[in-house]
Amino acid sequence: MEERPFGKIGVKFPILSFGAQRVVDGHGCSESQAVKILNHALDRGIQYFDTAWVYSGGQSEERVGKVARHRRKEMWIATKTITRTAKESRLQLEESLRRLQTDHIDEWRLHNIWSLEELDKVTGPGGSLEAAIQARDEGMVRYISISGHTNPWVQVEALNRFPFDSVLCAVSVLDHFILSFAEEFLPIANARGVAIIGMKVMGLGILAPFYEKALRYTLSLPISTAIVGMETMEQLEKNLVVAENFKPLTDEERLGLFREIMPQVTPQRVMWKAEDWENPTSWKKR
Repeated sequence: MEERPFGKIGVKFPILSFGAQRVVDGHGCSESQAVKILNHALDRGIQYFDTAWVYSGGQSEERVGKVARHRRKEMWIATKTITRTAKESRLQLEESLRRLQTDHIDEWRLHNIWSLEELDKVTGPGGSLEAAIQARDEGMVRYISISGHTNPWVQVEALNRFPFDSVLCAVSVLDHFILSFAEEFLPIANARGVAIIGMKVMGLGILAPFYEKALRYTLSLPISTAIVGMETMEQLEKNLVVAENFKPLTDEERLGLFREIMPQVTPQRVMWKAEDWENPTSWKKR
């Protein structure tokens, strides 16, 4: 696979990375299947594994940990804290380390910062950013990250407040048309040398019928790598084929994909950019 620099950190990763949210019982993936899938991903060159404390009550981290126990040196592990205070985030980090069976996290993320109010919480006194900085100073965390699904202006402001090493953001073809990270955030982050990890590549499954072009769309963007959630060996193999033979979309392919996708771009379908995820009837206001 093509490899790209990961911001200013001095490492490179293949363009396809592993989103581990779905290798859990809730998605029909048993522990033995998860371990086989994760090991096969490593065997095929994937190095970057994204998980979170909150995914399926910790089951995602536990399954990544079962592989990391034996192959930690081959893996870059990113996990997340969902809380907003330093005290709670520290507790989550300690639990993540136990589940992942490691003494350090390569990249720790302040997760789903969707508004300036949320950003104020994590970057203010007693916020989770304090825990991240302390953990980095103690060697428990190597790099500090932030993620956002909703409003690119929030992540731009985050970079103005703190030199985050990386940002995980929503850059599916669905996201191109509304509150666009691709248009509003990527140029700024790239100019500052921030590593960019693409997510929501398949739009929570909405883009599965277009998976090849959807993946190629995201990989064609100026990002460091893209995490794709995979719960079966078949999904992993299909995505590896696209990534190993990656060719950027042509202008004609991109235009054709836009035309196909546009009817899907509604708050009900792209609910992570809706005012209310549970009742997605209108778009998030700036």
